[in-house]
Amino acid sequence: MRELGKIVLHIPAREGSKRVPRKNMRLMNGKPMISYTIESTIKAEIPADMYINTDSEEMIEFIRKNYPEFNTYKRANYLANDTASSDEFNLDIILNLSADTLIMINPVCPLITTDDIKKAFEAFKNSNCDTLITTESTQMQTFCNNIPVNININEQLAPSQKNSKISILNWAITIWDAKAFKDRMQGKGFASLGINRLFFDIDSMHAIKISEEKDFLFAEKLLSIS
Repeated sequence: MRELGKIVLHIPAREGSKRVPRKNMRLMNGKPMISYTIESTIKAEIPADMYINTDSEEMIEFIRKNYPEFNTYKRANYLANDTASSDEFNLDIILNLSADTLIMINPVCPLITTDDIKKAFEAFKNSNCDTLITTESTQMQTFCNNIPVNININEQLAPSQKNSKISILNWAITIWDAKAFKDRMQGKGFASLGINRLFFDIDSMHAIKISEEKDFLFAEKLLSIS
């Protein structure tokens, strides 16, 4: 089992959002959407220093009042605009909090479960990867720009279970070896995908991402019946 050193877990939640305004603090079935991710993370009991990474004073006040298990990390304004990359704000956390292992839980996936978080952490801990990214997989016939990806169109259609598996990254949970991340940023200028990757499947329903209004309403409905 690998040595993980200082583990820092953060939930990045900037204030601005154009397609679903204020989505992290918008009420979803009576409580701010970000609460679902926070509560699932707390229950997972990961041995980490936990932070909400935000530029929002409103969110900082909300976290301090309601979730003492979490620290707050005030993100610089230049890391909270529309052009800031995940590479940049993850490197900022690594450098300023001296992380050896960095875990990012995505608040725009409010249906993610405690079990998902626990299992992803265990998978990373028991692997030699430098990057774990949660995914959804399919063996259905797949094309990209009308070019077949996992099938041969010059052969008879095979049962889907015989096709190569396609991994679709959802980024609900990502875990990095911090040194590998820093080295890749220094050498390449980007790092999120890593080099030695472990794609970790979770239920596609748990990975529903709130990008548009319809996603918010769908997730809210699912949570109301779960």
